Amino acid sequence: MTTTTASLPHAAIRALFLDIDGTLCTSDDRISPGVKHALHRVHEKGVEIVLCTGRTRHRVSPVAAQMPDTAGYIVSANGSVLMHLGSNITIYRHLLPVPVALRVISAIVEAGSEPYVFEDSDRPGIEGSRVLFHPEKPVGHWAERPRYRPHAEIMESLPFEPVCVSAFGTPATMRPLAARLMEEFHGELAIIQSGSESDWGVEIYAGNVSKLLGVETVAARLDVDREAVMAIGDHINDVEMLKWAGIGVAMGNALPEIQAIADWVTDDVLRDGVARAIEKFIFDA
Repeated sequence: MTTTTASLPHAAIRALFLDIDGTLCTSDDRISPGVKHALHRVHEKGVEIVLCTGRTRHRVSPVAAQMPDTAGYIVSANGSVLMHLGSNITIYRHLLPVPVALRVISAIVEAGSEPYVFEDSDRPGIEGSRVLFHPEKPVGHWAERPRYRPHAEIMESLPFEPVCVSAFGTPATMRPLAARLMEEFHGELAIIQSGSESDWGVEIYAGNVSKLLGVETVAARLDVDREAVMAIGDHINDVEMLKWAGIGVAMGNALPEIQAIADWVTDDVLRDGVARAIEKFIFDA
């Protein structure tokens, strides 16, 4: 574990924002017993715990179910949707209008990639969280049916306003695609990258979307100053919230550029890095 400064004076933490993949849990969706225990102590101390993820609400569910007494607000789909878990109230939703989504789909297909069109999951079950793909292009190993399904009219029409349109592949193919989309849409849309060396994602959202949007909105609703916020993450889509938070913590498994901008680097996800950061900044402060 390392830190970027000799000391980190800060206000008492009142809100904890947690990325999920590579931070709170690994790809098996399991939160370790050590991290669960740390979150329970945080909740008892009165600190608001907020899941802040690129996952849609549908895929947040198996993680949130492991912390039923501690999770409150959920910032999902990289900040496109903000809801409160306990009350099941949606605070905001930012979706892509269908004509805009169709432009994005065309650009991805023209670049030689497979577009995936994600529904917002505003109702429970598979039918509220559909993911559409082009029927004539190969799909990734993760595209499990019936949630993932071919849509013959994907270039002409969509049955819902998507929360995002995405493409996945290796960084060697996806980073150039991201650059091409950024140039084509000139800041009109939010283009966010995340993932692993084998499954790198380029995700296109409405223009004002970011995890930071959700973080700032929740902090304002809680009347919590940024100095009293701690955020923990591991990837490119966490940069803004880590910089904004009073304490921004990078996981030990985070990308080098994420560790470089963090206030502190904790252990990796397999060694309960979240629990160690909680101990240092919430209980040892």
